[in-house]
Amino acid sequence: MEDMILIETNSRDFKLIQPLWEKLNQHHLDQKSDFREHYENFTFSERAEVLLKKSSASDMHIGLIKNKYSRNLVAYCITTISGEGEGEIDSIYVEKEFRGQNLGDELMNCALRWLDENGVKKKTVRVSVGNQKAVSFYERYGFRPRSITLEHVPSPE
Repeated sequence: MEDMILIETNSRDFKLIQPLWEKLNQHHLDQKSDFREHYENFTFSERAEVLLKKSSASDMHIGLIKNKYSRNLVAYCITTISGEGEGEIDSIYVEKEFRGQNLGDELMNCALRWLDENGVKKKTVRVSVGNQKAVSFYERYGFRPRSITLEHVPSPE
């Protein structure tokens, strides 16, 4: 983390994460999934609309990590609080070449601290099927599977 800068912001800087979000979407697209078409057609503007509608500027936390020297954004985490007071880790991504440097841990600690400071009692995260590494990562922070939601996929004809 010594070569990195952590920046905490809110929805006003949402657009900064677009290039990394697109890499995350590609990661999901590369996973073996029955929902490939969803990721093929999913756009950043659609994701932004959902998250911005879900929360206001004061109910969204964005953690950004930049390389101190290049000033390039290398990781982000978006956390929101819904109108019902439920906190969610909505999106987190670390560039491949920066993984294993505890940047994801830094972002998670920052996000969870923000949720605690805002009095959130229920915290959730959704993980796409096939992304077992993410499940293991979140389990280190006390997240546990509570239910499984199945979505109907029409059979190819």
